[in-house]
Amino acid sequence: MTSGPGAGPALFALAALLAAVAVASAWNGIFRLDSRGGLRTTPDTSGAFSVEAAAAAFVAAYGGFDHRDPHGYAARLASLAGGALRPALTGAVVDPEAIAARLQSTTAVQSVSVTALSAASAEATVRSLHRRVRLDPAGGERIREVVRQHVRL
Repeated sequence: MTSGPGAGPALFALAALLAAVAVASAWNGIFRLDSRGGLRTTPDTSGAFSVEAAAAAFVAAYGGFDHRDPHGYAARLASLAGGALRPALTGAVVDPEAIAARLQSTTAVQSVSVTALSAASAEATVRSLHRRVRLDPAGGERIREVVRQHVRL
């Protein structure tokens, strides 16, 4: 029996899609951050900036995927996006190979720092730990991956 190219290209395609979403979101940053409660230049009651909370929420949503709820993934990202990115994410379709491979991933945000903040825009750096588990389509073995991420939004 002949099989397709395997999960490698599918995961690479999913990673490329996720990277494209992150880049597009960065260009759309002020609208996304403002939709999360507005930009503040003074600490809120918890001592953190709203920019930090918005950046952490997006990175956590971006890195969290469960094959059992593929439609929820795009919806979570769309809820954190603004402008032209929101309808693009709302209509996004998850790669069927990710579902077939029973891909599950989580992201634990380790640190967030606001690197630039003005009345019109903001920039943040998020460091996180991304864990993925998937089935190898050829042998059915579980493959576990851990990636440290440095995301700039």
